[in-house]
Amino acid sequence: MNEPVTLETVANAVEGLGGAEQVRANRIRVRTARDDVREAVRRVQRVLPCDRLISISTVDTTTAIELHYHLTGQHRMVVTITVELPREGPKIETVSDLLPSAGLYERQIHDLFGVVFKGHPALTRLILNDDWPADEHPLRKDWKPDPRTFYGGVRQEGGG
Repeated sequence: MNEPVTLETVANAVEGLGGAEQVRANRIRVRTARDDVREAVRRVQRVLPCDRLISISTVDTTTAIELHYHLTGQHRMVVTITVELPREGPKIETVSDLLPSAGLYERQIHDLFGVVFKGHPALTRLILNDDWPADEHPLRKDWKPDPRTFYGGVRQEGGG
């Protein structure tokens, strides 16, 4: 593709998968549904082309868990694909086969927010200790450490 990436070209690329909006001069956001994320990534990669994953950021809004897939290419426009997941049992298909660098971000998000990436080849701990309680995710807004639980690190004298 030799033409510049604009709101119109992004909207055309993801037609039928969600709405596109210009967030800033060099940023366009696409809001899509959980079942459409993989197709949105494919189209953005193929049509625009956005062949580099910048990051996957995560936001706990207290009502949902949002994932933001930030992609770019030689054109320097950042296209963000955004999806909302339910806070209870958040699950989504992995994109690590489409964007190999996504594998590390998905492991981090799984550790810290509890999102399950179905089909991920090795969804194992990356950030937290192996003995961290499986159902506790420290970047969720409702997480409170249990004073009776040892979360790793150095044990304090007289502590749990």
